[in-house]
Amino acid sequence: MIRIAILDQSSYLLDKLDSNLQQQGFAATTALDGENLSAWLAKHGIDMLVLRLPNDTQPATPTPISKPKPELLSGNQPACWRLNSSQLELITPDGRPIPLSHNECCVLGAAAKANGSLISRKMLIEALGQNFWHYDERRLESLISRLRRKLASHTQENFPIRGVKGQGYLFGVELQVLEIC
Repeated sequence: MIRIAILDQSSYLLDKLDSNLQQQGFAATTALDGENLSAWLAKHGIDMLVLRLPNDTQPATPTPISKPKPELLSGNQPACWRLNSSQLELITPDGRPIPLSHNECCVLGAAAKANGSLISRKMLIEALGQNFWHYDERRLESLISRLRRKLASHTQENFPIRGVKGQGYLFGVELQVLEIC
């Protein structure tokens, strides 16, 4: 999923852009100003930053931007979620493990392979080792619901799982699968 941050003063433009981009499957945020931009970028990371430059009728007003975190200056990527399928656990960006069931691990493994793209219900069901035509999709919905609750109860970090009606799910965080040798 492509993450876009938009910085502008026009609330009308921001509302239209945000909703249109999200409908097209982008992860967009418009709730930013110069004061909180650096902190947001350090925490979430982005693929694209859109800044609207002032024109002749809008005088430029400097807005201070806070100093970025040292780990970003050193070239290190911000921490991401890591899936350890051999131990059936999800490791939060701050290093805390969350125990997973086998099915939860299968779903998150499929999400990691999708790399932020929409993952269909069929792909998730097949990742569970089930036949799509004989599987009750309400079981998948229950599994996703339990997974959301589990992640919310174990950490303050946001792990967004967004359902796309009639299509599947979007997992809105960077998720890496740990390779155990």
